[in-house]
Amino acid sequence: MTPFDFINTERYRSESFSTTCPHCAGTTIYREDQTKLYPSNASWVAVNYAGEDHDALRGLIFGACQCANRDCQEHTHFVGKYVTESHDEEGPTVYSQRYTISCFFPPIPLIRIPLKTPAKVQALLGRSFAPAFMDQSASGNLLRSAIESLLTDLKVPRFVISKKRKKQRLTLHDRILRLPPSRKDQMEKLLAIKWIGNFASHDTLSVNGLRTAFEIVESVLEDIYGTKKLEMMRSVKRINRRKKP
Repeated sequence: MTPFDFINTERYRSESFSTTCPHCAGTTIYREDQTKLYPSNASWVAVNYAGEDHDALRGLIFGACQCANRDCQEHTHFVGKYVTESHDEEGPTVYSQRYTISCFFPPIPLIRIPLKTPAKVQALLGRSFAPAFMDQSASGNLLRSAIESLLTDLKVPRFVISKKRKKQRLTLHDRILRLPPSRKDQMEKLLAIKWIGNFASHDTLSVNGLRTAFEIVESVLEDIYGTKKLEMMRSVKRINRRKKP
């Protein structure tokens, strides 16, 4: 599962899951034994004083995950909203909690960021991870800001001097179009991200729209700062030289 599969997705408290650790990029695993429920006061009063069944309980869930990496083992927490369900079985009624995650802390990474990515771009991407679970449009807007910073790192000017000799700020669209011909592929990808960011500024961005934007950004960063292609070509040359794996 990708982190996007957790957004607006209902899960049961007893259901195990794992995701990317924000501390070391390893795997962090859900700890049901460290997860706590905080029912709303209204539902607690309804059950304990008004005689409602326990399936009336609802409120906040404060969950815990722990990294499986022995050198890390850091905790990541999440907050969500839960409801209680009753299940008719033989014997006593069984209750379970169904919840939706609102946010992780620290925010879990939504994409892989190459190590050589500029620090400011990484910081903005990290900020864009935080609201992704509760406000996809806000996440998309921060992603747009990361693209602005990326263009600055690529030496694309932010301003031009007008005919009236005044400093004029370039739009994101104009800056993208100023990328050199050698970056035509990245230009097309960045324009797509810009359109998604524009939509997020005026309307509600869907989870699929946000997922697409991050996937495009991940592709752009890999094109510019990644090492996958270089490592693959090294492997190809080594195999051809040795004539075996």
